[in-house]
Amino acid sequence: MKKYFFGLIILYIFNFTSFAQDTQLLFKGKNQYLGQIEDNAFPVNLSFYYINKSKTNIKIISVKCSDELKVYDWNKNQSLAPGKSGKISFSYNGNRLGAFNQKIFIKTNEPGIKETELVFGGEVIPRKKTSADIYSNNNGEISFASNIINYGDIKSTQKKTDSLFFINNSNKTITIEDYELNPAFAKIIIVTNDILPKAKGKIIVVYNATLRNAFGKTTDTIYFKTNEENNSLKAIFLQSDIYEDFSKIKPEKLKLAPKAYLINTNYDFKFVKKGEAVKTVFNIKNKGKTQLLIRKVDKTCECITVNYPEKIRFDRDSPIGISMDTRGLKGNIHEKVTIITNDPENPRIVLHLMGIVE
Repeated sequence: MKKYFFGLIILYIFNFTSFAQDTQLLFKGKNQYLGQIEDNAFPVNLSFYYINKSKTNIKIISVKCSDELKVYDWNKNQSLAPGKSGKISFSYNGNRLGAFNQKIFIKTNEPGIKETELVFGGEVIPRKKTSADIYSNNNGEISFASNIINYGDIKSTQKKTDSLFFINNSNKTITIEDYELNPAFAKIIIVTNDILPKAKGKIIVVYNATLRNAFGKTTDTIYFKTNEENNSLKAIFLQSDIYEDFSKIKPEKLKLAPKAYLINTNYDFKFVKKGEAVKTVFNIKNKGKTQLLIRKVDKTCECITVNYPEKIRFDRDSPIGISMDTRGLKGNIHEKVTIITNDPENPRIVLHLMGIVE
């Protein structure tokens, strides 16, 4: 019985403290939604307005908020007479993209009054790009949106077409023409020869992988000319990843095709000190019926050296030696070496080098 009575007392005290009264400062809108804000519009200023509804003076003695908020107007410790109005103003500088929600806690000098919670939120969106933002790659009087065309994966027998855009920044018409020394595998089509001042231009480039006659990741530079006095030759960079087209091989020949096989494609070198060379050997075997060709080797880092056989006879194996110079590396490392072969089932083999450089 005593335990029950004591429990009732504790429950009564808890309920009494839980239902502390609200402040007599009446806020006009404790929740504000600021809507969508472009990320270049910060800092954003906002205010919460209030009126003293009590019969005595009230002071705001503290304002708690996040570091992204700065309180610049709140009449700290100044008494507000009954019936009088005031405001608390903030500067918000949280320009991270996406939705946001901020809470502010207001404490007054009123005895037994809990903190007042104010809330505001919104969504940060990317600012609208201007022409200068889009065409930011300057070359003489012309600015490109990008002077790189990436064709991505492309078959060795395939043609791909892509476009390149630019703007004439000058006050005179710029004439565009092809460059006579461009390679045969990249054909430039000039959509508009004469680009008016402040107008946009377009060039189409047809990439012929058959004429390129390469495998793996490639980067090439081609040019077009303008009538500018300076910087008349404009470079365009073409990127591609060419893989062999096996679609025309007859089924009976596919049965005799080479087959690349590796027991392991990962090497974890654990820990090495900076400057210490990482060396390993992967063993590749040809389990097919005809000669296995390693067309090319691509690396994710120039710090890697690869020694490999160009040809492997059927039912033979051969080492692929890899050495990595760690002088320019630090921390967690994950580099890749891609072996490009004439194996229709396994034309690309990716070897992984992982570890920590201290």
